[in-house]
Amino acid sequence: MIEDSEQERNAIIETLSYKDTPRFETLCDTTALSQGDILCEPDQELEAVYFPVSGVISLGISVDKQPPLELGMIGRDGMLGATLSLGMLTAPMRAVVQVAGTALVMPASQFQQELRTKSRLLRAVHNYQLRLMKQIEHTAVCLNVHQIEARLARWLLMTRDLGLIATLHLTQKQLADALGVRRSGITHAVGSLHQQGLISPSRGRIRILDHARLESAACDCYAALIN
Repeated sequence: MIEDSEQERNAIIETLSYKDTPRFETLCDTTALSQGDILCEPDQELEAVYFPVSGVISLGISVDKQPPLELGMIGRDGMLGATLSLGMLTAPMRAVVQVAGTALVMPASQFQQELRTKSRLLRAVHNYQLRLMKQIEHTAVCLNVHQIEARLARWLLMTRDLGLIATLHLTQKQLADALGVRRSGITHAVGSLHQQGLISPSRGRIRILDHARLESAACDCYAALIN
């Protein structure tokens, strides 16, 4: 379930011309993104691309049969399947719906045809792919350098920004798996942010109360990724 949605548009599709946008959308199907849905696995052929208009898709890699460690997040700012623009026909990482929402879905073959005929779309996808690579690089460093509380604050802010929601329907176990830490560490970090009046946690839900102060509590990675 999604609360506090502000708007439901995809940024990449918005870069198309006024004339091309309606035609592009008619080539897509609208689908619900249910929390926990696995959209692709590593090395799996990409059969479709997803343009979220709400919700958040998590990109992760699993090592030694552990829960996938989240390295990137996709929201309405981008798309799943952007690597097709680089000639990569298989998924580089596992993609799972972290926050429920809605997406426009297009067959991969149709998307590749659009890329060949729409230079504006190709530029937008390449620009997004660069931003996503930057996010993945920062996240990988963040996992090894910053404290859990600062990482959690950064994660909550990014999820809020990408999903355009202030209330996140996630358990502490899901947060622990995403950040690659023990559940006890997440429990302590959530409790600390709650005591500071930055978030309001309840069973299976976290509501952001003070975006500005939460930003101050986040690690430097958040500011680097939004600039």
